[in-house]
Amino acid sequence: MDSRYFIDLDQWNRPKVFYSTLAHWGCTRNEYFEWKVEAERLGSKKGCLFYYFGCRGPLTYSSCNKILWNSVSSKTRVGTPCFGCTEFDFPRVGLFETKQFANIPAELPIGVSKRGYVMLSGIAKVFAPERLKIED
Repeated sequence: MDSRYFIDLDQWNRPKVFYSTLAHWGCTRNEYFEWKVEAERLGSKKGCLFYYFGCRGPLTYSSCNKILWNSVSSKTRVGTPCFGCTEFDFPRVGLFETKQFANIPAELPIGVSKRGYVMLSGIAKVFAPERLKIED
């Protein structure tokens, strides 16, 4: 059979065209994530939702922030954390919380080492631009 009729699938048989990038990569809150500036409350238009509110965007393969709902929005754009609903282990307990050990998230973003996280997170918080620290 002609190979152009086959869809490239990941290890959980999801089409790679939709599940080969992290939800985090299209998130409008990436700058807050990089500077470790956390949202103070759910629904906030500013701040990262990973560190306190359990956002799974840096751990979830999906196209949610690239192919928007109704071509307009996504969970993180309205101030709600990604729940990782496209992942094989969904649903899980502990939505809206980030388990931490000594202020280090128990699950680090894909591709980030614990050593790298510890080294860079303290520096990022200290040097975060003031414009990012202003709560809406």
